[in-house]
Amino acid sequence: MSTTATPLDLPPARPPARTPLGDVIFSGLCQAAGGCVLAIAASLLFVLVYQAWPFLTRPDSLTILTSDDWNPARGKFGALVYIYGTIVTSLIAMAIAVPLGVGAAAYLSEIAYGRIRRVSAFLLELLAAIPSVVYGFWAIEFLARRGTRPLFEFFGLENHAAGQGIFAAGLVLAVMILPYITAVSYDVCQAVPRSQREGALAIGATRWQTIWGVVLPYARPGIISACFLALGRAIGETMAVTMVIGNASSLPDTLGDLIAGTGDSIPSAIAKQLPETTAADKRAALITLGLILLLMTLITNLVARRIIAFVSRPRVRAGQDAPQAHTLEHEIVNVPPPPPAVMTRTRNRALLWNRFMTVVLTSCQIITVTPLFLILGYITMKGIGGVDLNLFIHLPNDRVARGLGHAMLGSVILVTLASLFAVPIGILAAILLSEYRTYRFVGPIRFVAELLGGVPSIVMGVFAYAVLVYPLWSDKAWGFSAWAGAFSLGVMMLPVVIRASEEAMQLVPRGLREASFALGATRRQTALGVVLPAALPAVITGVLLAVGRIAGETAPLLLTAQGSNFWMRGTRDLSGPTPSLPYYIYNYSTNPNQDDIRLAWAGAFVLIVVVLMLNVGTRLIAGTRQIAASRAD
Repeated sequence: MSTTATPLDLPPARPPARTPLGDVIFSGLCQAAGGCVLAIAASLLFVLVYQAWPFLTRPDSLTILTSDDWNPARGKFGALVYIYGTIVTSLIAMAIAVPLGVGAAAYLSEIAYGRIRRVSAFLLELLAAIPSVVYGFWAIEFLARRGTRPLFEFFGLENHAAGQGIFAAGLVLAVMILPYITAVSYDVCQAVPRSQREGALAIGATRWQTIWGVVLPYARPGIISACFLALGRAIGETMAVTMVIGNASSLPDTLGDLIAGTGDSIPSAIAKQLPETTAADKRAALITLGLILLLMTLITNLVARRIIAFVSRPRVRAGQDAPQAHTLEHEIVNVPPPPPAVMTRTRNRALLWNRFMTVVLTSCQIITVTPLFLILGYITMKGIGGVDLNLFIHLPNDRVARGLGHAMLGSVILVTLASLFAVPIGILAAILLSEYRTYRFVGPIRFVAELLGGVPSIVMGVFAYAVLVYPLWSDKAWGFSAWAGAFSLGVMMLPVVIRASEEAMQLVPRGLREASFALGATRRQTALGVVLPAALPAVITGVLLAVGRIAGETAPLLLTAQGSNFWMRGTRDLSGPTPSLPYYIYNYSTNPNQDDIRLAWAGAFVLIVVVLMLNVGTRLIAGTRQIAASRAD
């Protein structure tokens, strides 16, 4: 007999009145984990403001927003070029991705059958899982050279960067944010009450008329919030934009330069310049750019969440009756129906338009998933030939055969250290949010954890850089290290673990908790012996998703771990520069040396196989869990 879950807004079940010492200690650990989340967020903001303060207090600090003269040698820090590149590439991406994503979501929600819907959702998940450095590498070699460059030549537009530039950066950003817009828009379209659709169809509306006149208007607020979330993702993207935008430091003079010209962005400028910066004023200016980027992404995420909260509010207040249909106060005028010939033409026109829009929406879905096959196919074609034993056991500077074995080992070490930091804190914080909901800081902890999930990776790198590479409390640089890299990855991993673990624990039926308390178990025993084991498969799924996310991260490692051409042979090496596979893919993909590029392709193939295996594995675990739950019911 299955146990039915009770809505989580009911008062929490009460454990026995006694509070043993073990429960006090466990409660303290959970509260400490939640406090750690708040402390990380507060430290992030404090460190950025503190490090940027010398620049913010300059008389000419506002020129960073109004001038395009970036010349640190002369004390000029006008970042208008970077701000312009960030905004324009994001707008290009949104202009392309929003109609495609919403069209694909409407197709999946209203037209696609079950099997097509499941396969399409799986393909979108894989597209979202591809690391940004792989997107950038593919964009350089395929999207720019074989896509935008011939297009510019056809229209006679001047481009000296082999198709790279602001337009190419906007295109690759559009591909990257498409899965987010489609997935969230699909969810909100599915939430439209079925009675709305049936009512429209009952009065003779076609499927397209139902989508356009009923589904999309009802889902509009959720779609707008999805667009804002995607915009925050586009603004903060670093590696793909850095690799394909062209890295020019001038504003466009003509319309041709606007379309085919090169540019730069805030994340790109930070990633390229901050690791090599020794001057204090330039470092403060770059960290100010990081603070501006953080504020831009936080504002877009807050607006999106505000819209979601507004939409989620009940339409009828508690204690009030649902509004009843009012009697018409005005006189109903009998309007004669149009002639049959007119009705026939109108109906035929509606049916023709319905068939046309069905083709359009189907095309949106096909276009949305096509980049996945282009990326996987091109990387497989370019990289699989370089995958052999030498790739895993040799170094880049070996004379006999070149490989990236040390970078793969370094990535494993960095991800392991990050997991050791993020997983215990994340699970304890999730237990606090799920099982100790009367704790007064539960709301702020959940809110801050959600905001941390939207912080750009380059900002996380700047945070770790200011804490562990050039610590603000020391006059001496500590230097690049595995500790700094793992810390930045761990902070990125933390909100994913918290969110997935809390949702998994909330799905555990309330009756299991009540039964545990009825048998005399304490809250600690219930949480560790009943709730966590029941939610463990979903928790593991969330951890694997978090590992898959950080396994391909590059931007924070540029500022914290850098790279090394040697094997890591002991714990002492953790305090020095640490190699990682994404770092070498980025470093070699921009080299003119063809041997380095071939090595980068092989590394990209290995990286994408690992990341996709993690995502497929989590989906299989989730599917097995659902099958087991249905059988238990």
